Amino acid sequence: MRAVVLREFGPPENLKWETVPTPEPQAGEVLLRVHAVSVDLFQMEFRSGRALQVELPRIMGNGPAGEVAEAAQGVDGITPGQRVVVCNNVSCGICKYCRVGRETLCSGLNNHRGGIIGAHRNGGYAEFVTVPARNLLTLPEAISFEEACLIPNTIGPVVKACAGRARIHPGENVLIIGAGGGMGLHAVQMARACGGRVIAAIRSTRTSEAVLKSGADIVFTTKEHDLSEEVRRLTDGWGADVVLDFVATRETLSASLTALAPAGRLVIMGYFPRGSVLETPTWVFSEEVEVTGNRSAGRQDVAEAIALIQNGRIKPVVGKVFALKDAVKAHQAFEAGEIIGRAVLVV
Repeated sequence: MRAVVLREFGPPENLKWETVPTPEPQAGEVLLRVHAVSVDLFQMEFRSGRALQVELPRIMGNGPAGEVAEAAQGVDGITPGQRVVVCNNVSCGICKYCRVGRETLCSGLNNHRGGIIGAHRNGGYAEFVTVPARNLLTLPEAISFEEACLIPNTIGPVVKACAGRARIHPGENVLIIGAGGGMGLHAVQMARACGGRVIAAIRSTRTSEAVLKSGADIVFTTKEHDLSEEVRRLTDGWGADVVLDFVATRETLSASLTALAPAGRLVIMGYFPRGSVLETPTWVFSEEVEVTGNRSAGRQDVAEAIALIQNGRIKPVVGKVFALKDAVKAHQAFEAGEIIGRAVLVV
């Protein structure tokens, strides 16, 4: 089969278009014929070596969508030709976290057997990939493969963040920092679906049209306004009931806390290990605000995202489609800020 292989961490040019053996599914696994896989920030961080240090070579690509080509022994209820999307996190299904639906925190598998598809084990930058059958969710005909591959990495996590971690209620003021990014645009849609009044903070006006089209009530740039002061002004001095921070720098985290209303909830969505330090002021205690993270999506979050897309409450924003062999160009376009929404690789 043909695949994009990363043999050394570094720039996009380190992604190589190669011929490699087609993998064989082990017990409990399926062989997936990949049709589409999205390109996102985690893949940039992984490719560069900043996110994880795992053994190379590796075929990247988490959250692919495609058709089942073959089911191995021990797999029931899944047939060749079935349209599916793949959840990212390989989990045991029986540890205390898996039993309560928090499989993204699974403690029952080590990184060799578990972890993230496309990072700890080979992923969807290939014509075929083997994945655990329990990681598959059936894909309705109404959702294209190009749209579906955004669900595990992008739409599922924001569904979890808005409905679960932030618990957005109708009428609440929701500040989204980094609303013009791939996850941010979908978070705007999900926050609106929860009934929130969406205040979108973006770096420049380049993405303002897309943010407004996604359903933001108010959009402002952080180049022209002080973030926390503008949010206070827009909420009659109260602040935001919910803040979703997709940037997660020292500066944005500090502004996020300052912008929170009493009893507000801050959900950190950015890749926090990039040197940021969260310093909580004393009024975090006195005003009973909540600070939490949102690692990625579980099976239930992906299922809910599929339903929301089906009923039209969320529309996947596919900015540009590339052939799989052009993965280098897709990564270059992402890092150059040329993509609004998500780039997708198709096989």
